[in-house]
Amino acid sequence: MLANKILFTNNYIEVRCDRNDIDTQTKLTSIYPVHVNRIRTSYRMSIHNIPEILKLLRNIDENNISTAPLAIQNYFYKEMRLRDNVSDLLVNGPRRSCVVSDRLTLRPHQQLGRELAEYYDKFAFFYDTRTGKTPLALTIIKDDLVDNPSHKWLVVCPLILIYNAWLEDANKFFPEIKIVNCHAQTKAKRIKAMQQQANIYVTNTESFTSYKEYFDKMGFHGVFVDESSDLKSPRSKVSKAMVEFAQTVNRFYLLSGTPAPNGEWEYYMQMRCIDYYGWQSSYSQFKEKYFINLSYEPQYEKLALRPDMKDELYSRIKKYSLYVDKEDVLNTPGRTFHEVEYDMPEDLMKHYHKMKNDLFIELGNDIRITAPSSAAKLNKLNQITSGFVLDTQAAKENKFYDTELAEWHLLDNWRFKALEDLLQQDGIRGEQVLIWANYRKEFEIIQSIFGSRCACIYGGTNLAEKNEAIRKFKAGEIQYLIANPASADKGLTLTNTHIAIYFSLNWSYELFKQSYDRIYADKSIQPNHCHYYIMMARHTIDCILYRDVLQGKGNASYSVLNHLKSEALV
Repeated sequence: MLANKILFTNNYIEVRCDRNDIDTQTKLTSIYPVHVNRIRTSYRMSIHNIPEILKLLRNIDENNISTAPLAIQNYFYKEMRLRDNVSDLLVNGPRRSCVVSDRLTLRPHQQLGRELAEYYDKFAFFYDTRTGKTPLALTIIKDDLVDNPSHKWLVVCPLILIYNAWLEDANKFFPEIKIVNCHAQTKAKRIKAMQQQANIYVTNTESFTSYKEYFDKMGFHGVFVDESSDLKSPRSKVSKAMVEFAQTVNRFYLLSGTPAPNGEWEYYMQMRCIDYYGWQSSYSQFKEKYFINLSYEPQYEKLALRPDMKDELYSRIKKYSLYVDKEDVLNTPGRTFHEVEYDMPEDLMKHYHKMKNDLFIELGNDIRITAPSSAAKLNKLNQITSGFVLDTQAAKENKFYDTELAEWHLLDNWRFKALEDLLQQDGIRGEQVLIWANYRKEFEIIQSIFGSRCACIYGGTNLAEKNEAIRKFKAGEIQYLIANPASADKGLTLTNTHIAIYFSLNWSYELFKQSYDRIYADKSIQPNHCHYYIMMARHTIDCILYRDVLQGKGNASYSVLNHLKSEALV
């Protein structure tokens, strides 16, 4: 009698053995990772390890697989077909026509993704912005519905993409598919939307956890998570909820052009959605294996990938994902980044150095603005280069004590005058321009300068106002769109302009990359060479932010993504 038992499910292989079965336990050390119980009688691992497990514990391979039960043969042959066909696709490219219908013809890289989805039930399409992730996803869903008309699919995406990507593309390419928008102003309206009969239900990432109990009961066959970088934090509620939800559906796919903008550790939760048992059972185990912490302060992490583990980690990520760079697959018009440096006024520079060195500035009338932490200091320095500063303490008192203290203090309007001058330069004057800013005060002042010639998108604008601002800009009814990268960074196509100005910067490479791709696309959509003007105050945090932080994180992010490319597309 065999000393162990092997059980197979769609998500994992489980090996059960006696706690004293040293032989089985020793053999299983060659399979990594495994999820093992405390007394070492249950070992769970990725279903993709089935050929290795059968060979290791039953001495079964392609030569004698016919002796195994039919169900085991099916698992085995499915995995071998996946390995053989995926390898061929990644080297030689798609095999079939790219024509989906008279409304849609895919590009080769989209067709490659479509054919990969025929073998992978769960996969990550890390396709760059403008490479057509939404039409690809809708085609994969359509292919499934042809054979299974009753299947339901869930799409989870940022709110702004519901209207400006998914509903728009679904109506354009597949009007015959019933799609429901689950976002609404009230809970009752959301639940009513979910109760409609449809094939595709679209909800926003921000509310997924709040309504997960309803989605759990709807019997979804498959899920697409658009902008899966929203799952990068192992501590966030949405990441944990999505990892759990992924185990309840047959098919699950991730879409993102910037999956891990800050470092390789941000792949962990996304990869667990794809293959829960193919990765370490805890984030701590994952970090311990692949990273070292360079921080001298125990309460903070500064992770660095271990050089001896780089190839292994990259290969494991590649097993579950594919990266497509727009520059490899599109005919792009090219782009240029211009560093526009200015000297700050002398008085403002004094404020800047005072905050930098003493962690406070004094503005008269007994007003003292302080920076109690390093992070606060960096934010205050960033504000001062724009000519104003936020009084955080006053904002708190106004909120909790209903006072009316001044929360913002304009120190100098130099940067706003510099923006007006920049907009009058040759090549910019008279053109539509997308202007990126970060602080509410910046929007208020810029709005006061340009009046009806501009519209704003930031945290204070609701969805209807955002959509109207975008419509006006795309229709040419306004000359300037002033936007916060956190509010208008994803999914928007703003190729009616080829000029973007960064009035100020923030610390997020993900937001920076997403924002500069809003105006960039294939020449068929964006025929003009794109120009980006980065406004920077000399000898300030502006230069560090752009040159060291944003460009530095970009280089690190692309090192992983370039490893995930297909030979057929390079």
